[in-house]
Amino acid sequence: MNIGLGWIIAFGSGLFGFIWLGGTYEQLWVPQEYLIIFGAALGTLVASNKWRNLQSLFRAFFRIFLPSGGGKEANLGLLCLMFELLQKIKRDGALSIEGDISDPKQSELFAKYPTVLRSPRLIEFITDYFRMMMDGTVTLGQLESVMAQEIEVMNQEALEPSQSIATLADSMPAFGIVAAIIGVVHALTSIKAGIGPGQIGDLIAEALVGTLLGVFSAYAMMLPISRSMEQLASADVKPYEAVKEILIANYSNFSPMIAVEYGRKVMFSDQRPTMTELADGVMATSGNKLTG
Repeated sequence: MNIGLGWIIAFGSGLFGFIWLGGTYEQLWVPQEYLIIFGAALGTLVASNKWRNLQSLFRAFFRIFLPSGGGKEANLGLLCLMFELLQKIKRDGALSIEGDISDPKQSELFAKYPTVLRSPRLIEFITDYFRMMMDGTVTLGQLESVMAQEIEVMNQEALEPSQSIATLADSMPAFGIVAAIIGVVHALTSIKAGIGPGQIGDLIAEALVGTLLGVFSAYAMMLPISRSMEQLASADVKPYEAVKEILIANYSNFSPMIAVEYGRKVMFSDQRPTMTELADGVMATSGNKLTG
């Protein structure tokens, strides 16, 4: 993700502009204001989320700084795997893949696609619905409905971290105002000590750092984090949507090639292998052509 570069640009522009106006770094360093704002933000985050949500949030937060584990290569592996499974069913019958879906980790077919095996939930999703199809009692409408419901739950869970951070971003300016009010109260009560106008001005300026920090952190820090988490969540769900479309197309008696094409089309354009790449991938792993 580009969040690191974006932060460098945002912080660099803000600091350079402040110094250009005649300010100094020391004027922005008011640790009490930082403690009030970010302490209140952390407390609010903990109070408003269940432990499951907090775990998901922290995992999602660290993911935005790491290279994506998915992308075009992982999607290519998934499409090739689905093609091979459907082609095997067409050629040898549904029972021919029973051993593969019963124990994917021991399957020679699945072993050719390590990028797919790295996602246990995706493997479970694939094998569960192949079992349902092999049962023969599930109608096309029922299969599509239950898959859509499960994907919707996945999508809700995946979006929870970004929604929590977006809510927190909305609260940051208010926390900044709270910190500023506390600073102003301190400045006004210090008048009793007989401090001069210059010192009062310094205290008011320190108080206003809280407002600045609250607004800046909301729009330059929290919202980019939320947006990055949202984009990752959307990408995470795409493989499941692709499997859904492939299985529905296969259930509608399309050939494996056409069924896989249905799945390929739902992927984001920058993470979607071309038909040529897909054909080359199938040939490289299975020795079969992308036909039939």
